[in-house]
Amino acid sequence: MAIKSIRKLWPLFVAMGFLMLGNGLQGTLTGWRASFEGFSPQTTGLIMTSYYAGFLAGSLLTHYIVRSVGHIRAFAALASLVSTAVLVQILVISPPTWFLMRLITGFCFAGIYVIVESWLNGSSTNKTRGRILSFYMFISYAGLASGQWLMNVADPSGVNLFILSSILLSVALIPVLITRIETPHTGTEHKLSIKQLIKFAPAGALTILVIAIAHGAMFGMGTVFAIKAGMNVTQIALFMSSFIALGALSQWPLGWLSDLIDRRLIILFSCIIISIICYFLPQIDPKNMTFTILFAILGALSPPIYSIAVAHTNDRLEPNQMISASSTLILLFGIGSTLGPISSGYVMSSFGIQGFFLHIGIAHLFIVASLTYFIFRRNAVAEEDLTHYQMVPPRATSIAMEAVAQEAELSLLTDTIKPNDKAEL
Repeated sequence: MAIKSIRKLWPLFVAMGFLMLGNGLQGTLTGWRASFEGFSPQTTGLIMTSYYAGFLAGSLLTHYIVRSVGHIRAFAALASLVSTAVLVQILVISPPTWFLMRLITGFCFAGIYVIVESWLNGSSTNKTRGRILSFYMFISYAGLASGQWLMNVADPSGVNLFILSSILLSVALIPVLITRIETPHTGTEHKLSIKQLIKFAPAGALTILVIAIAHGAMFGMGTVFAIKAGMNVTQIALFMSSFIALGALSQWPLGWLSDLIDRRLIILFSCIIISIICYFLPQIDPKNMTFTILFAILGALSPPIYSIAVAHTNDRLEPNQMISASSTLILLFGIGSTLGPISSGYVMSSFGIQGFFLHIGIAHLFIVASLTYFIFRRNAVAEEDLTHYQMVPPRATSIAMEAVAQEAELSLLTDTIKPNDKAEL
């Protein structure tokens, strides 16, 4: 049944594959090029903030667009607009223009995620939803990881990679527009506020917020760390893609395990291991393969925490609250991912590149402390009330991959690359 549903939705999955390829390339490319053009760290920070502001706005307003024109037209409009924004960035290289284009890009990608995920939810049943969303997550991660390697296709100081990113984003329109695909009915829904969500599932809500901060730092500042550590473009692609790839592969086993025992324990022990890894990583040469392997293990453990936390949150909610809670979870994760690169940047400024893993380790230790408190304060959910685990791609992953090296790379490269060295890049 699930395979049949996936076949019916193939145009949507193909479209998302192209979008994520363009998304992964665009994020890293934008950060690298902004640094190359000599944007100041302060200017880069404003550009980063504009993307997140756009993303939050998109997550809040997209449902009005869908309600007015439907899923297909809304999807086509946003994909076309974000493709145009990429080209405008290379046509007009100036901070004000890039600020506006990143604002538009954030709005469009947030809207695309909301449209696609509501589309998949509305086109599936309780029996097929988990596997459909799992396949969607795999496509998203595969596209983002592969997009990193496209940085090697051409010289990032030229225009070809911007054009390639725009082409990939534009091609995503074709399978959706030229095929017959059933769209879900749109209707009104009452949103569950963040305050209400915290009341029903405090452990889940807090974990989602803090893990968003950690993921925002990982993706937003990971490229910056890699550059400061002396990695070249190929090593950076391996560094980041290994984290994403292992994060995709580990979702099934950890999710399956969380269906058998208290989900909070899975998150707790994962965070403990991550904290230990973050303690040892600064002591290893970043160019050593052991370092990359440990970072990949960190990637295998950290991304699934979001999905498990979402499942735990749904365990605490009534069935009629789950749909309205999904948009609130996106908003909560967006807020956390906005804080991630900013807070990580301050820590790295104070402690050097070692502050990158210090920040990540502290975030996961905070989850350990809070979950330990809630485990003793609140009983586990009864087995009959458990929802089936679904792999969900953390929105911050896409957010940060979009912005991936902007504040990080820009501030880092602006500080470390001398004007005379730019020609060598």
